Amino acid sequence: MADFLKAFESIDTDFSGEITREELEAYCKRQNFDEKFTQKWLNLFDIDNSGTISIEEYCEVLGLKPNEDYIEKVTEQRVQAGAAGADDDRDDMDGVRIIALDKEMPEDLQRLIVRLARKAQDEFSVEKDVAKYIKSELDSLDQRAWHVIVGRFQYGSYCTHEIGCMFHFFVNRFAILVWRTPDY
Repeated sequence: MADFLKAFESIDTDFSGEITREELEAYCKRQNFDEKFTQKWLNLFDIDNSGTISIEEYCEVLGLKPNEDYIEKVTEQRVQAGAAGADDDRDDMDGVRIIALDKEMPEDLQRLIVRLARKAQDEFSVEKDVAKYIKSELDSLDQRAWHVIVGRFQYGSYCTHEIGCMFHFFVNRFAILVWRTPDY
């Protein structure tokens, strides 16, 4: 079973703790594997259909425990990636790429959402967990229902939102769409 873990580790070249489609395709090319390999792996190991395979998903399917050395490297990489977000002198919006924004959204709310997104990504590696954290924190602010979509690559969306309550941005590993539904 150690060979299965070594395979994952050799594909996850950036020690992010997850394998992207691009990393799988590059690995297949290096190994001269069939083009179908990538989709077969995603079908088998991408439990949450996020487009990535986390070490947790991979080990869950195979009934394995990750190598401690590998997990240390992943943890170190995640800490380094999150360290910039923890710097008190850093502007919350540094490194944020805004995709769409309701111009009525207050700047302090934008900054809060970005801080929540950074913290969630420091604590969680799976998109649904990042989304759940952000939603929970926003819901508790004003006892209103917020919606959060987190993804890595492509997703389409169209939503009705309350004025001043829609923000679509990219920070760290994920694109994040956040909105609050108006009361009708």
